[in-house]
Amino acid sequence: MLYYYLTVVLQVFCCYHAYKNRSEIYWYAIIFLLPVLGSLIYLFMKVFNNKEALVIGEEITTAMNPSKRINDLNEKVKFADTFSNRVALADAYFNKEEYQNALDNYQNVLDGAHKNDAYVQEQMVITYYQMKNYEKVVEIANALKANSELRASKVVFYLGLSYKALGKLNNAEKNLRALDVRYSNYQERLVLAQFLLEREKREEAKELVSELLSEFNYMSKPNIKLYRTTFTEVKKLSDIITLNNS
Repeated sequence: MLYYYLTVVLQVFCCYHAYKNRSEIYWYAIIFLLPVLGSLIYLFMKVFNNKEALVIGEEITTAMNPSKRINDLNEKVKFADTFSNRVALADAYFNKEEYQNALDNYQNVLDGAHKNDAYVQEQMVITYYQMKNYEKVVEIANALKANSELRASKVVFYLGLSYKALGKLNNAEKNLRALDVRYSNYQERLVLAQFLLEREKREEAKELVSELLSEFNYMSKPNIKLYRTTFTEVKKLSDIITLNNS
């Protein structure tokens, strides 16, 4: 019985690592069809060091018992209510989609010496967006745009999306276009292309999609792996545009 549970844990570990690292689909078949041998082969070929394995192991534990990490972090905050502990707790709530709890903890750290912390302010914008409080996103994001560090960041992206949700399409387009920088912001530019198509600006959408596909041909292997899902969607959008123009 113990052997069975150890085998299952090993398979879960390998599958989770494969998912997180977007490994090729055949690895799942190897892991499942050869439970022990396949998992060992995967570990040897794909898991490069013990540190990474420990981190992934912790992530699996968190995935299987999400409340454990939050409970542990709450205890840390009670013991030492530091900036890093409080932000880690807020992030844990955010990842668990408990957005109000996340927001409360982000706001807590902004009341002190870290009131201008770029990461926390960005997370607050995203949290408000997930809560569908688009007016608050607009309020905070516009105040942050004067900060050059945040001008070309997720803040601008979620500001654009919030304007779109509020029906202020010209403002939305202006902010989404601000992130149209070549060889970067691939996901944001995909969203912009989709938005332009929705606004019946087909030629501009087509041009942007063509640029993205051209850039894909010059990407390094790590970036191809990292942005594989995004460019799958870009190719689908290209097919839709081609079909509509035929």
